[in-house]
Amino acid sequence: MDISQKQNIVQTMRQEQVMTHQQIQALELLFLPALELQAMIDEEIQKNPVLEIEKADDDSSSEKETGIDDDEWLEKILKLDEDSRYIKNSSSSYSADVEEKRKHYLESITSEKTFQENLLEQLRFLELAPEEYSCCEVIISGLDDDGYLTSHPADLAMASGQSLEKVNKAISIVQHLEPPGIAAIDLRERLMLQLAKKGKKDSLVYTVVKDYLDEIAANHLPQVAKKMAISIEELKELINEIQGLNPRLVSETVSPHEYIREEVFVEEENNNLTVKVNNQYLPNLYISKHYKELLKDESTPKETKDYIKEKLHSGIFLVNSIIQRQTTIKKIASALVEEQKTFFLNGMEFLKPMTMAQIAEIVGIHETTVSRAVAGKHLRCKYGLFPLRHFFSTGYEAEDGSSVSKNVVKNAIKMLIDKEDDSSPLSDSEIVEELKKEGYKVARRTVAKYRESMNILPSNLRRRY
Repeated sequence: MDISQKQNIVQTMRQEQVMTHQQIQALELLFLPALELQAMIDEEIQKNPVLEIEKADDDSSSEKETGIDDDEWLEKILKLDEDSRYIKNSSSSYSADVEEKRKHYLESITSEKTFQENLLEQLRFLELAPEEYSCCEVIISGLDDDGYLTSHPADLAMASGQSLEKVNKAISIVQHLEPPGIAAIDLRERLMLQLAKKGKKDSLVYTVVKDYLDEIAANHLPQVAKKMAISIEELKELINEIQGLNPRLVSETVSPHEYIREEVFVEEENNNLTVKVNNQYLPNLYISKHYKELLKDESTPKETKDYIKEKLHSGIFLVNSIIQRQTTIKKIASALVEEQKTFFLNGMEFLKPMTMAQIAEIVGIHETTVSRAVAGKHLRCKYGLFPLRHFFSTGYEAEDGSSVSKNVVKNAIKMLIDKEDDSSPLSDSEIVEELKKEGYKVARRTVAKYRESMNILPSNLRRRY
């Protein structure tokens, strides 16, 4: 046999770290923002009967302990495997009145109907033939996330098995539903539909939208005014009316999941900064007394005890994971605040460039853990509410040799534009020169990139006539 045809079997040994389900759960908890974490805890409580939430007026079902500070609470949780002590987040106790208001608020956040469901509900009130209703359903299913009709009528006719004439009629029916402008093919048609619903189909503003919207968007106001034989001031009044229309019908609605809850507070007193982690949204958890008694009862069947032990272990791990999450966030936030102390004391222009690797080294954890911990989390200080990621950025060297964050440069660009003359706005090159006077050496393409990231238009589109 040819040597080249021989098969060599080589046995090698290597170590691989395989994460357990519980380790994965701990990482997931670290990644979740506050409101999602709260929902996840509620779900776990529903699945685990040994975990219960303390009610403010409940004195019978738990082993009460009061006056526990954060360190004592942490110590008791970590010892829970040994003595099944009471699990309590002491920083989140509520009076009966406050708890009732909090519960009412949380219960009032209901899942909203999708805009498709709202449209279908409106259809039911119309006296439509079954074929018309079915065709309208196909139209509604073809709308994108902002309510635009992206499918061609011919494709919709094929999908619905109806004639093109019937599909166009169905499109017209859907376009007469609320909100005005639904099922338009583009922004121009959306605005035209909204004006038509206001009875302004024969108005000058309708003409501007129909014939000159692109030129208006390019800020060619003198040319449009000349073509329409009206003054610049008259055209500006028409534009103000257009700006009062609604270009976005669906994306304006904020779902309950988009509400922001700060997870870290930074307080200042006599130039001393204090970092506090917000535990108020975490429930007061404890191990059910009933199940602990079942474990002690000799008459309890072995399979029942095994089940309870399994659920106890799962519950304890959940609580310890929550503790670990809050502790990790506090360590990272404390290191961040210490590194950015001049910002928290003096303001935005003192924000320094900082990387996640720097904070990871200070805290003694991996950089990816920092990335997970700050994702979707917010910090509140005297300057407002900031995403934790806001404090991590690359930097530029100022004239004096010090490093400044790119966010400082962005802020400087925004302030220059806010103060500019509207009739003669600053070009990107002029902004570069102004930044040099302030000690920032930034290229023109960088100014353009930062300006676009802040959704600020170029100078020709910012000009006001």
